[in-house]
Amino acid sequence: MAAVLARATAAALAVAASLLLALACPASDASGVEGSTVASPLPPAPAPPVAFVDVSVVPMDAERVLEHRTVLVRDGRIAEVGPAGGVTVPEGALRVDGRGKYLMPGLADLHVHLRMRGDLTLYLANGVTTVLNMGGFNGAQLRAWRDSARAGTMLGPELLVSYFLDGPGGRYGVLETVDDARQAVRQAKRDGYDFLKVYNSLSAEQMAAIGDEARRQGLAVIGHGVRSVGLERGFELGQVMVAHAEEYIYVDFLSNAGMTVPRYAAAASYTRGAGAYVTPNLSAYDAITRQWGNPAQLEAYLARPEARYLDPYWREMWRTSDYVTRPGSLGDRIDRLKRLTKELSDSGVPLLLGTDSPGIPGMFPGFSIDDDLRLMVEAGLTPYQALAAGTRTAGEFVARTVPDAEPFGTVAPGRRADLLLLDGNPLRALAPVARPAGVMLRGRWLPRSTLDGMLE
Repeated sequence: MAAVLARATAAALAVAASLLLALACPASDASGVEGSTVASPLPPAPAPPVAFVDVSVVPMDAERVLEHRTVLVRDGRIAEVGPAGGVTVPEGALRVDGRGKYLMPGLADLHVHLRMRGDLTLYLANGVTTVLNMGGFNGAQLRAWRDSARAGTMLGPELLVSYFLDGPGGRYGVLETVDDARQAVRQAKRDGYDFLKVYNSLSAEQMAAIGDEARRQGLAVIGHGVRSVGLERGFELGQVMVAHAEEYIYVDFLSNAGMTVPRYAAAASYTRGAGAYVTPNLSAYDAITRQWGNPAQLEAYLARPEARYLDPYWREMWRTSDYVTRPGSLGDRIDRLKRLTKELSDSGVPLLLGTDSPGIPGMFPGFSIDDDLRLMVEAGLTPYQALAAGTRTAGEFVARTVPDAEPFGTVAPGRRADLLLLDGNPLRALAPVARPAGVMLRGRWLPRSTLDGMLE
Protein backbone atom coordinates (compact mmCIF):
# COMPACT_ATOMS: atom_id res chain seq x y z
CA MET A 1 0.00 0.00 0.00
CA ALA A 2 2.85 2.39 0.82
CA ALA A 3 4.40 1.76 -2.59
CA VAL A 4 1.08 2.43 -4.33
CA LEU A 5 0.63 5.66 -2.40
CA ALA A 6 4.17 6.74 -3.23
CA ARG A 7 3.64 6.11 -6.94
CA ALA A 8 0.33 8.03 -6.91
CA THR A 9 1.88 10.94 -5.05
CA ALA A 10 4.81 11.09 -7.42
CA ALA A 11 2.50 11.09 -10.43
CA ALA A 12 0.39 13.90 -9.01
CA LEU A 13 3.45 15.99 -8.20
CA ALA A 14 4.77 15.46 -11.71
CA VAL A 15 1.50 16.69 -13.19
CA ALA A 16 1.49 19.77 -10.94
CA ALA A 17 5.14 20.48 -11.74
CA SER A 18 4.56 20.26 -15.50
CA LEU A 19 1.60 22.61 -15.26
CA LEU A 20 3.57 25.05 -13.13
CA LEU A 21 6.41 25.00 -15.66
CA ALA A 22 3.98 25.59 -18.52
CA LEU A 23 2.50 28.63 -16.78
CA ALA A 24 5.83 30.02 -15.65
CA CYS A 25 7.39 29.79 -19.14
CA PRO A 26 4.82 31.24 -21.58
CA ALA A 27 5.63 31.19 -25.26
CA SER A 28 5.24 34.22 -27.50
CA ASP A 29 4.36 34.66 -31.14
CA ALA A 30 5.04 37.20 -33.88
CA SER A 31 2.37 39.55 -32.57
CA GLY A 32 4.73 40.67 -29.82
CA VAL A 33 2.06 40.28 -27.09
CA GLU A 34 3.60 38.52 -24.11
CA GLY A 35 2.05 35.13 -23.59
CA SER A 36 -0.06 35.42 -26.74
CA THR A 37 0.71 31.85 -27.80
CA VAL A 38 -1.18 30.10 -25.07
CA ALA A 39 -0.60 26.43 -25.83
CA SER A 40 1.69 24.84 -23.27
CA PRO A 41 5.12 23.73 -24.54
CA LEU A 42 4.31 20.41 -22.87
CA PRO A 43 1.43 18.09 -23.82
CA PRO A 44 -1.45 18.16 -21.34
CA ALA A 45 -0.93 15.43 -18.76
CA PRO A 46 -3.99 13.42 -17.72
CA ALA A 47 -4.82 14.08 -14.09
CA PRO A 48 -4.97 10.92 -11.98
CA PRO A 49 -8.05 10.22 -9.87
CA VAL A 50 -7.96 12.13 -6.60
CA ALA A 51 -9.68 11.23 -3.33
CA PHE A 52 -10.17 13.70 -0.49
CA VAL A 53 -10.39 11.26 2.40
CA ASP A 54 -12.25 11.87 5.68
CA VAL A 55 -12.91 15.53 4.94
CA SER A 56 -15.71 17.82 6.08
CA VAL A 57 -17.64 18.85 2.98
CA VAL A 58 -19.30 22.26 2.65
CA PRO A 59 -21.45 21.41 -0.40
CA MET A 60 -23.01 24.91 -0.72
CA ASP A 61 -26.36 23.46 -1.79
CA ALA A 62 -27.58 24.50 1.65
CA GLU A 63 -26.06 25.91 4.83
CA ARG A 64 -24.65 22.65 6.12
CA VAL A 65 -21.45 20.66 6.67
CA LEU A 66 -21.16 16.94 5.87
CA GLU A 67 -18.54 15.46 8.18
CA HIS A 68 -16.31 12.44 7.60
CA ARG A 69 -16.78 12.24 3.85
CA THR A 70 -14.65 11.00 0.98
CA VAL A 71 -14.90 12.90 -2.30
CA LEU A 72 -13.63 11.06 -5.38
CA VAL A 73 -12.65 13.07 -8.47
CA ARG A 74 -12.13 11.46 -11.85
CA ASP A 75 -11.64 12.97 -15.35
CA GLY A 76 -12.08 16.53 -14.12
CA ARG A 77 -15.44 15.97 -12.43
CA ILE A 78 -16.67 14.97 -9.01
CA ALA A 79 -17.46 11.28 -9.34
CA GLU A 80 -18.70 10.40 -5.86
CA VAL A 81 -19.38 11.93 -2.44
CA GLY A 82 -20.03 9.52 0.40
CA PRO A 83 -19.17 8.43 3.94
CA ALA A 84 -15.42 8.23 4.57
CA GLY A 85 -15.42 4.43 4.60
CA GLY A 86 -18.06 3.97 1.96
CA VAL A 87 -16.27 5.23 -1.17
CA THR A 88 -13.92 2.88 -3.02
CA VAL A 89 -10.72 4.69 -3.90
CA PRO A 90 -9.19 3.24 -7.08
CA GLU A 91 -5.63 1.96 -7.12
CA GLY A 92 -3.20 4.65 -8.21
CA ALA A 93 -5.41 7.51 -7.06
CA LEU A 94 -3.87 10.39 -5.15
CA ARG A 95 -5.16 10.42 -1.59
CA VAL A 96 -5.44 13.83 0.07
CA ASP A 97 -5.81 13.63 3.85
CA GLY A 98 -8.88 15.66 4.72
CA ARG A 99 -8.86 15.19 8.50
CA GLY A 100 -9.53 18.52 10.18
CA LYS A 101 -10.08 20.26 6.86
CA TYR A 102 -13.07 21.53 4.88
CA LEU A 103 -13.80 21.09 1.18
CA MET A 104 -15.94 23.64 -0.67
CA PRO A 105 -16.46 24.72 -4.30
CA GLY A 106 -14.00 27.09 -5.96
CA LEU A 107 -14.96 30.76 -6.10
CA ALA A 108 -16.23 32.71 -9.13
CA ASP A 109 -15.32 36.37 -9.71
CA LEU A 110 -17.87 37.47 -12.28
CA HIS A 111 -16.45 40.92 -12.96
CA VAL A 112 -12.82 41.11 -14.04
CA HIS A 113 -10.83 42.90 -16.73
CA LEU A 114 -7.99 40.70 -17.92
CA ARG A 115 -5.00 41.93 -19.82
CA MET A 116 -1.98 40.05 -18.49
CA ARG A 117 -1.76 36.30 -18.63
CA GLY A 118 -0.04 36.32 -15.25
CA ASP A 119 -3.21 37.71 -13.67
CA LEU A 120 -4.79 34.30 -14.25
CA THR A 121 -2.19 32.86 -11.87
CA LEU A 122 -3.22 35.33 -9.16
CA TYR A 123 -6.89 34.41 -9.42
CA LEU A 124 -6.13 30.69 -9.26
CA ALA A 125 -3.68 30.98 -6.36
CA ASN A 126 -6.43 32.71 -4.36
CA GLY A 127 -9.06 30.06 -4.98
CA VAL A 128 -10.86 31.81 -7.85
CA THR A 129 -11.54 29.04 -10.36
CA THR A 130 -14.02 30.89 -12.61
CA VAL A 131 -13.81 34.46 -13.94
CA LEU A 132 -16.00 36.53 -16.25
CA ASN A 133 -14.16 39.15 -18.29
CA MET A 134 -16.41 42.18 -18.72
CA GLY A 135 -14.81 43.78 -21.76
CA GLY A 136 -11.58 45.42 -22.82
CA PHE A 137 -8.22 44.24 -24.17
CA ASN A 138 -8.03 41.77 -27.06
CA GLY A 139 -11.13 39.60 -27.34
CA ALA A 140 -9.43 37.08 -29.63
CA GLN A 141 -6.60 36.67 -27.11
CA LEU A 142 -9.04 36.16 -24.25
CA ARG A 143 -11.02 33.56 -26.17
CA ALA A 144 -7.78 31.76 -26.98
CA TRP A 145 -6.85 31.70 -23.29
CA ARG A 146 -10.34 30.39 -22.48
CA ASP A 147 -10.11 27.58 -25.02
CA SER A 148 -6.56 26.61 -24.02
CA ALA A 149 -7.51 26.45 -20.34
CA ARG A 150 -10.47 24.23 -21.14
CA ALA A 151 -8.30 21.98 -23.30
CA GLY A 152 -5.76 21.60 -20.50
CA THR A 153 -2.88 23.17 -22.42
CA MET A 154 -2.80 26.21 -20.12
CA LEU A 155 -3.28 26.39 -16.39
CA GLY A 156 -5.93 28.97 -15.60
CA PRO A 157 -9.45 29.47 -14.25
CA GLU A 158 -12.55 28.81 -16.33
CA LEU A 159 -12.79 32.02 -18.37
CA LEU A 160 -16.02 33.51 -19.71
CA VAL A 161 -15.70 36.38 -22.16
CA SER A 162 -18.14 39.22 -22.87
CA TYR A 163 -18.45 41.43 -25.96
CA PHE A 164 -18.56 45.16 -25.19
CA LEU A 165 -21.39 47.30 -26.62
CA ASP A 166 -21.71 51.08 -26.21
CA GLY A 167 -23.56 53.77 -28.13
CA PRO A 168 -23.05 57.30 -29.50
CA GLY A 169 -20.82 59.43 -27.32
CA GLY A 170 -19.67 56.42 -25.33
CA ARG A 171 -16.19 55.56 -24.13
CA TYR A 172 -15.37 52.34 -25.98
CA GLY A 173 -16.38 50.44 -29.10
CA VAL A 174 -19.06 52.95 -30.06
CA LEU A 175 -22.03 51.78 -32.14
CA GLU A 176 -23.62 54.61 -34.11
CA THR A 177 -26.88 53.09 -35.41
CA VAL A 178 -29.47 50.47 -34.55
CA ASP A 179 -28.19 48.34 -37.40
CA ASP A 180 -24.68 48.61 -35.97
CA ALA A 181 -26.03 47.21 -32.71
CA ARG A 182 -27.67 44.23 -34.41
CA GLN A 183 -24.59 43.52 -36.48
CA ALA A 184 -22.41 43.64 -33.36
CA VAL A 185 -24.54 41.01 -31.64
CA ARG A 186 -24.27 38.76 -34.68
CA GLN A 187 -20.52 39.29 -34.80
CA ALA A 188 -20.22 38.38 -31.12
CA LYS A 189 -22.06 35.13 -31.82
CA ARG A 190 -19.85 34.29 -34.81
CA ASP A 191 -16.71 34.99 -32.80
CA GLY A 192 -17.74 32.74 -29.94
CA TYR A 193 -18.28 35.19 -27.10
CA ASP A 194 -20.16 34.00 -24.01
CA PHE A 195 -21.99 37.23 -23.11
CA LEU A 196 -22.92 40.70 -24.36
CA LYS A 197 -22.00 43.59 -22.06
CA VAL A 198 -24.09 46.74 -22.50
CA TYR A 199 -22.71 50.10 -21.45
CA ASN A 200 -24.07 53.51 -20.50
CA SER A 201 -24.52 55.38 -23.79
CA LEU A 202 -26.60 53.02 -25.90
CA SER A 203 -29.79 54.59 -27.22
CA ALA A 204 -33.17 53.16 -26.28
CA GLU A 205 -33.60 51.89 -29.83
CA GLN A 206 -30.18 50.23 -29.80
CA MET A 207 -30.87 48.57 -26.46
CA ALA A 208 -34.16 47.18 -27.77
CA ALA A 209 -32.42 45.87 -30.89
CA ILE A 210 -29.66 44.27 -28.80
CA GLY A 211 -32.20 42.52 -26.60
CA ASP A 212 -34.13 41.24 -29.61
CA GLU A 213 -31.06 40.06 -31.52
CA ALA A 214 -29.53 38.53 -28.40
CA ARG A 215 -32.58 36.30 -28.02
CA ARG A 216 -32.26 35.24 -31.64
CA GLN A 217 -28.57 34.44 -31.23
CA GLY A 218 -28.80 32.80 -27.82
CA LEU A 219 -26.54 35.27 -26.01
CA ALA A 220 -27.24 36.72 -22.57
CA VAL A 221 -27.14 40.50 -21.99
CA ILE A 222 -25.31 41.75 -18.90
CA GLY A 223 -23.60 44.97 -17.86
CA HIS A 224 -24.32 48.52 -16.75
CA GLY A 225 -27.61 50.33 -16.45
CA VAL A 226 -28.17 51.88 -19.88
CA ARG A 227 -29.03 55.51 -19.15
CA SER A 228 -31.58 55.90 -21.94
CA VAL A 229 -33.86 53.14 -20.64
CA GLY A 230 -32.99 52.59 -16.96
CA LEU A 231 -32.69 49.27 -15.20
CA GLU A 232 -36.34 48.29 -14.93
CA ARG A 233 -36.90 48.78 -18.66
CA GLY A 234 -33.52 47.20 -19.36
CA PHE A 235 -34.68 44.03 -17.66
CA GLU A 236 -37.84 44.06 -19.76
CA LEU A 237 -35.67 44.31 -22.89
CA GLY A 238 -33.66 41.25 -21.89
CA GLN A 239 -30.80 42.25 -19.56
CA VAL A 240 -30.25 39.45 -17.04
CA MET A 241 -27.48 40.80 -14.82
CA VAL A 242 -26.36 44.19 -13.47
CA ALA A 243 -22.59 44.43 -13.11
CA HIS A 244 -22.60 47.10 -10.36
CA ALA A 245 -25.24 47.71 -7.72
CA GLU A 246 -24.29 51.40 -7.82
CA GLU A 247 -25.98 51.51 -11.22
CA TYR A 248 -29.24 51.77 -9.28
CA ILE A 249 -27.90 55.03 -7.84
CA TYR A 250 -26.98 56.51 -11.21
CA VAL A 251 -29.98 55.48 -13.31
CA ASP A 252 -32.75 55.15 -10.74
CA PHE A 253 -32.34 56.70 -7.31
CA LEU A 254 -30.82 60.01 -8.33
CA SER A 255 -33.47 60.57 -10.99
CA ASN A 256 -36.42 59.61 -8.77
CA ALA A 257 -36.98 59.83 -5.03
CA GLY A 258 -33.35 59.58 -3.95
CA MET A 259 -31.59 56.89 -1.95
CA THR A 260 -34.38 56.08 0.48
CA VAL A 261 -35.59 52.84 2.01
CA PRO A 262 -38.76 52.80 -0.15
CA ARG A 263 -36.57 53.11 -3.26
CA TYR A 264 -34.44 50.18 -2.08
CA ALA A 265 -37.57 48.07 -1.73
CA ALA A 266 -38.93 49.16 -5.11
CA ALA A 267 -35.64 48.40 -6.86
CA ALA A 268 -35.45 44.99 -5.21
CA SER A 269 -39.04 44.27 -6.19
CA TYR A 270 -38.71 44.94 -9.90
CA THR A 271 -35.33 43.20 -10.03
CA ARG A 272 -36.72 40.10 -8.36
CA GLY A 273 -39.78 40.21 -10.62
CA ALA A 274 -37.54 40.20 -13.69
CA GLY A 275 -35.52 37.22 -12.41
CA ALA A 276 -32.34 39.28 -12.83
CA TYR A 277 -29.02 38.83 -11.02
CA VAL A 278 -26.99 41.60 -9.38
CA THR A 279 -23.24 41.80 -8.83
CA PRO A 280 -23.02 44.38 -6.01
CA ASN A 281 -19.29 45.03 -6.62
CA LEU A 282 -19.00 46.33 -3.07
CA SER A 283 -15.23 45.85 -3.02
CA ALA A 284 -14.71 48.06 -6.07
CA TYR A 285 -17.06 50.79 -4.86
CA ASP A 286 -15.45 50.75 -1.43
CA ALA A 287 -12.04 51.26 -3.09
CA ILE A 288 -13.40 54.06 -5.27
CA THR A 289 -14.97 55.77 -2.26
CA ARG A 290 -11.78 55.57 -0.20
CA GLN A 291 -9.56 57.17 -2.86
CA TRP A 292 -12.04 59.71 -4.26
CA GLY A 293 -10.51 63.04 -3.26
CA ASN A 294 -7.84 61.20 -1.26
CA PRO A 295 -4.80 60.41 -3.45
CA ALA A 296 -2.86 59.09 -0.44
CA GLN A 297 -5.11 56.04 -0.42
CA LEU A 298 -3.41 54.72 -3.55
CA GLU A 299 -0.09 54.52 -1.71
CA ALA A 300 -1.82 52.60 1.07
CA TYR A 301 -3.05 50.07 -1.51
CA LEU A 302 0.40 49.77 -3.07
CA ALA A 303 1.86 49.11 0.40
CA ARG A 304 -0.30 46.02 0.88
CA PRO A 305 1.59 42.68 0.74
CA GLU A 306 -0.26 41.54 -2.40
CA ALA A 307 1.01 44.59 -4.29
CA ARG A 308 4.29 42.79 -4.87
CA TYR A 309 2.47 40.57 -7.37
CA LEU A 310 0.82 43.43 -9.27
CA ASP A 311 1.94 43.63 -12.88
CA PRO A 312 3.87 46.87 -13.67
CA TYR A 313 1.26 47.73 -16.31
CA TRP A 314 -1.47 47.88 -13.67
CA ARG A 315 0.75 49.72 -11.21
CA GLU A 316 1.30 52.48 -13.77
CA MET A 317 -2.34 52.51 -14.82
CA TRP A 318 -3.44 52.90 -11.21
CA ARG A 319 -1.10 55.86 -10.67
CA THR A 320 -2.59 57.73 -13.65
CA SER A 321 -6.22 56.74 -13.09
CA ASP A 322 -8.81 59.49 -12.72
CA TYR A 323 -10.19 57.57 -9.73
CA VAL A 324 -7.09 58.77 -7.88
CA THR A 325 -7.18 62.39 -9.06
CA ARG A 326 -10.90 63.22 -8.79
CA PRO A 327 -11.72 65.91 -6.20
CA GLY A 328 -14.57 65.82 -3.72
CA SER A 329 -16.13 62.90 -1.89
CA LEU A 330 -18.75 60.18 -2.37
CA GLY A 331 -19.93 60.67 1.20
CA ASP A 332 -21.85 57.77 2.69
CA ARG A 333 -22.81 56.14 -0.60
CA ILE A 334 -20.90 52.94 0.21
CA ASP A 335 -23.01 52.55 3.36
CA ARG A 336 -26.18 53.09 1.36
CA LEU A 337 -24.97 50.59 -1.20
CA LYS A 338 -24.53 48.02 1.56
CA ARG A 339 -28.12 48.68 2.67
CA LEU A 340 -29.31 48.17 -0.89
CA THR A 341 -27.34 44.92 -1.11
CA LYS A 342 -29.03 43.65 2.06
CA GLU A 343 -32.45 44.65 0.71
CA LEU A 344 -31.77 42.83 -2.56
CA SER A 345 -30.67 39.72 -0.68
CA ASP A 346 -33.61 39.77 1.72
CA SER A 347 -35.98 40.15 -1.24
CA GLY A 348 -34.61 37.03 -2.93
CA VAL A 349 -32.60 38.73 -5.68
CA PRO A 350 -29.69 36.39 -6.54
CA LEU A 351 -26.34 38.08 -5.88
CA LEU A 352 -22.93 37.37 -7.42
CA LEU A 353 -19.35 38.13 -6.41
CA GLY A 354 -17.41 40.55 -8.60
CA THR A 355 -14.40 42.77 -7.96
CA ASP A 356 -13.84 44.79 -11.17
CA SER A 357 -10.18 43.90 -10.74
CA PRO A 358 -7.62 45.00 -11.63
CA GLY A 359 -9.03 47.97 -13.55
CA ILE A 360 -9.98 49.83 -10.36
CA PRO A 361 -6.99 50.99 -8.29
CA GLY A 362 -6.86 48.87 -5.15
CA MET A 363 -8.54 45.85 -6.72
CA PHE A 364 -5.90 43.12 -6.82
CA PRO A 365 -6.48 40.12 -9.12
CA GLY A 366 -7.53 37.18 -6.97
CA PHE A 367 -6.76 38.73 -3.61
CA SER A 368 -9.68 41.18 -3.70
CA ILE A 369 -12.29 38.42 -3.78
CA ASP A 370 -11.79 38.32 -0.01
CA ASP A 371 -12.62 42.04 0.21
CA ASP A 372 -15.84 41.37 -1.68
CA LEU A 373 -16.79 38.53 0.68
CA ARG A 374 -15.96 40.62 3.74
CA LEU A 375 -18.06 43.56 2.56
CA MET A 376 -21.00 41.29 1.80
CA VAL A 377 -20.93 40.18 5.43
CA GLU A 378 -20.54 43.79 6.60
CA ALA A 379 -23.69 44.54 4.59
CA GLY A 380 -25.58 42.04 6.75
CA LEU A 381 -25.32 38.79 4.81
CA THR A 382 -24.24 35.60 6.56
CA PRO A 383 -20.96 33.93 5.56
CA TYR A 384 -23.02 31.27 3.80
CA GLN A 385 -24.95 33.86 1.79
CA ALA A 386 -21.74 35.65 0.81
CA LEU A 387 -20.04 32.40 -0.23
CA ALA A 388 -23.13 31.31 -2.15
CA ALA A 389 -22.77 34.42 -4.31
CA GLY A 390 -19.41 33.08 -5.48
CA THR A 391 -20.31 29.39 -5.72
CA ARG A 392 -23.84 28.01 -5.98
CA THR A 393 -25.49 31.15 -7.35
CA ALA A 394 -22.65 31.71 -9.81
CA GLY A 395 -23.10 28.17 -11.08
CA GLU A 396 -26.84 28.68 -11.44
CA PHE A 397 -26.30 31.94 -13.33
CA VAL A 398 -23.88 30.41 -15.82
CA ALA A 399 -26.07 27.34 -16.28
CA ARG A 400 -28.98 29.62 -17.10
CA THR A 401 -27.12 31.92 -19.49
CA VAL A 402 -24.39 29.92 -21.25
CA PRO A 403 -25.58 26.99 -23.39
CA ASP A 404 -23.79 23.70 -22.70
CA ALA A 405 -21.80 25.17 -19.79
CA GLU A 406 -20.24 22.63 -17.45
CA PRO A 407 -22.06 22.52 -14.11
CA PHE A 408 -20.14 23.93 -11.15
CA GLY A 409 -20.68 25.72 -7.87
CA THR A 410 -21.58 22.88 -5.50
CA VAL A 411 -19.81 19.77 -4.25
CA ALA A 412 -21.91 17.08 -5.90
CA PRO A 413 -21.39 14.25 -8.40
CA GLY A 414 -21.21 15.48 -11.98
CA ARG A 415 -20.00 18.97 -11.11
CA ARG A 416 -16.73 20.29 -12.53
CA ALA A 417 -14.06 19.51 -9.94
CA ASP A 418 -13.13 23.08 -8.98
CA LEU A 419 -12.59 22.85 -5.23
CA LEU A 420 -10.94 24.58 -2.27
CA LEU A 421 -9.46 22.70 0.68
CA LEU A 422 -9.53 24.91 3.79
CA ASP A 423 -8.06 24.77 7.28
CA GLY A 424 -11.29 25.93 8.93
CA ASN A 425 -15.06 26.03 8.55
CA PRO A 426 -15.90 28.93 6.17
CA LEU A 427 -19.49 29.06 7.40
CA ARG A 428 -18.24 30.23 10.79
CA ALA A 429 -15.60 32.67 9.56
CA LEU A 430 -14.34 33.64 6.12
CA ALA A 431 -10.66 33.85 7.10
CA PRO A 432 -9.71 30.31 5.93
CA VAL A 433 -10.94 31.16 2.41
CA ALA A 434 -8.23 33.81 2.04
CA ARG A 435 -5.46 31.21 2.05
CA PRO A 436 -6.64 27.77 0.87
CA ALA A 437 -4.61 24.71 1.86
CA GLY A 438 -4.98 23.70 -1.77
CA VAL A 439 -6.98 24.33 -4.93
CA MET A 440 -8.35 21.79 -7.36
CA LEU A 441 -8.94 23.02 -10.91
CA ARG A 442 -10.74 20.74 -13.35
CA GLY A 443 -9.57 17.75 -11.32
CA ARG A 444 -5.92 18.85 -11.06
CA TRP A 445 -4.72 19.13 -7.48
CA LEU A 446 -2.54 22.11 -6.53
CA PRO A 447 -1.42 21.99 -2.88
CA ARG A 448 -0.45 25.16 -1.03
CA SER A 449 3.24 24.66 -1.79
CA THR A 450 2.49 24.66 -5.53
CA LEU A 451 0.27 27.73 -5.23
CA ASP A 452 3.01 29.59 -3.36
CA GLY A 453 5.48 28.56 -6.03
CA MET A 454 3.17 29.96 -8.70
CA LEU A 455 2.98 33.28 -6.86
CA GLU A 456 6.73 33.52 -6.44
